[in-house]
Amino acid sequence: MLTDLSPLIDREKAQDLLRRIESKRIDQALPAEMELALVWALGNIGTAEIEPYWFGASSLPDAFSEQLIPGHETVVEIAAISDAALPGDEGMRNASRKISHEANKIRRGASRHLSYFFHEDSKWVARESLRWIKVPRDLLVSDYIRNALREWLYRQDRKDGDAIRLQEGELDVVITWHDRSQSSYNFRSSMPPEIRSLRDNYVHEILRAKARQLKSPLFKGLRCVILGDVGSTALRRLESRDYTNRVVSGSQIISDFLARPAARLDVIAVITPIRERRRLDSLEETIEWKLAIFCRPGLEIETSGFDALAAQLPPPRREGYQARQLHEQGVFSPLSRGRHLPMSISWRKGERTQIRISARAFLDTLAGRETPERLMKKLSVNGTNNIFKLHLDRGETISAIRIEEKGPDEDDDWIVVEFQDDASARPLRNPLEAQPDG
Repeated sequence: MLTDLSPLIDREKAQDLLRRIESKRIDQALPAEMELALVWALGNIGTAEIEPYWFGASSLPDAFSEQLIPGHETVVEIAAISDAALPGDEGMRNASRKISHEANKIRRGASRHLSYFFHEDSKWVARESLRWIKVPRDLLVSDYIRNALREWLYRQDRKDGDAIRLQEGELDVVITWHDRSQSSYNFRSSMPPEIRSLRDNYVHEILRAKARQLKSPLFKGLRCVILGDVGSTALRRLESRDYTNRVVSGSQIISDFLARPAARLDVIAVITPIRERRRLDSLEETIEWKLAIFCRPGLEIETSGFDALAAQLPPPRREGYQARQLHEQGVFSPLSRGRHLPMSISWRKGERTQIRISARAFLDTLAGRETPERLMKKLSVNGTNNIFKLHLDRGETISAIRIEEKGPDEDDDWIVVEFQDDASARPLRNPLEAQPDG
């Protein structure tokens, strides 16, 4: 995508996108990928101008298009958002990292074995129930936390599942020790990622910021913001309704924003990857892009351009919240183990047996990123029977090996191994005796 866009962007913009995509920060990498994909798709549905210099504002829009909304010149700002912007989520992330850092100073490598559960609190204010996660946004590690950690980590009888609860000021967290290493996404809470204020929330805040960016006295066309879901519950459950009227949905926030006279936006589009069943009578599920279009009161537009935009995007492999969790675990790092295709076996009477194994798993093992033991487990039936040993014990040896490519949009290919009967690898048989099938 970046290569395709190179004629439309300058070196500085390309370097900025590349830097953000490779960032370990959750608020940088996934939003940059979504921005790149949407700008690339805009260029594919017609002539698009990236960061039009003539816009006449200190901050230029992401793109200008005449095809996105037929009959209208449109400037577009893209914002990819997630629940990481929620105050509680940010506080849990900061607190878990600071406590983990302190744990490593006490016992080297201890943080890899810790997980965090943050408690919540609530109270009634003017007949309204307020809930919040018991964690400060920017935790300061006190002597109490430091001493409690030291005493707990130095214990000789500590075992898998042992926990310690730290309560101080705004903090209330249970830290659990695990024998197995934990991912960096090692914190959670009993409180769901809810939004309880129509205007005091991260969706409303990003819309205000984008409206300011698109303010220009020189431009007379439409102003559009595209919100991409990279882990936002408000966008994924866009139309959900809380009949107690305590929780507000993404659509309520967007509609309220556009209804304000000072909104200064004409169109807000939401695009999110949603897992759905193909048919009601089928268990087969697919993840597809879902579009929702909101217009300011009194404006009607043709939405075919947005449909074309979504059709240009590569098919999503994960829902937004899944991509966010996997990114926090470092799964998408080029230095991590690749995503491996599962082994498959095909056989028909009269034909050679074919076994397909992951080419990336084989490469990761050769490169030292995967252990031979884990590879052998992948090549076994029910986790115990080595499929290659089973064929060799039957007197079958490899007759052909080839690569079966899955295409540029996949992260793995197949290594296809074919077997055939080999008299030198088995006891001799009497050709006059009937042989069982197989």
